[in-house]
Amino acid sequence: MSLREKNKARTRTAILNAAKELAKQGQWDAVTTRQIADAAGVSYQTLYNYYPSKASILVEMLLEVYVGPGPAISDAVKHYDGDLLGTLDEINQLRLQSFGRDDVKWILTITASLTMPDQSSEATNLIETIDHAGDGYYYSALSMAKGMGHLQDDVDIQLMAHTLSGITNTTLSRFILNSANAQAQIHTLRQQIEQLVRPYLID
Repeated sequence: MSLREKNKARTRTAILNAAKELAKQGQWDAVTTRQIADAAGVSYQTLYNYYPSKASILVEMLLEVYVGPGPAISDAVKHYDGDLLGTLDEINQLRLQSFGRDDVKWILTITASLTMPDQSSEATNLIETIDHAGDGYYYSALSMAKGMGHLQDDVDIQLMAHTLSGITNTTLSRFILNSANAQAQIHTLRQQIEQLVRPYLID
């Protein structure tokens, strides 16, 4: 990574961290992009260059949590070795590990904001964006497995990818609300995914 790319990554991280800290105060609706820029220590124009709206910042914040670390997940898919269930488990572990307990407060604040009646359209758009991004990881893994002859030809991998993403998103939502039984939740997730995928595997 070049110095310029590193600086961009640092600025992006500073903006997102500032937004999360402001969200933790419990009034996300009242937070402005200027406040986020000030808290991040960047000019308003710099913030605008990275995120042209408050909604785009919110999308990035939620993608980090609900979709996970893109490069690491892409790497796991790229190194698929024939064990589809193992690759899917690795994807899910990476997604779950990307969430920290410090994220709970700002996530709950934002979730409460999005459940307001006048926010229903924005919430729907966010859910669709998250679903689409998450589906892509599973689709890539399933596509690779199918191309290598490890999945039956008649499998609708787009539908299966969407189902896998939905199952994991449900587990992640439960994990956010209650991490006390994390291992039990992960075990249940593994069982659900195996029940869905194994019947279509070619030994």
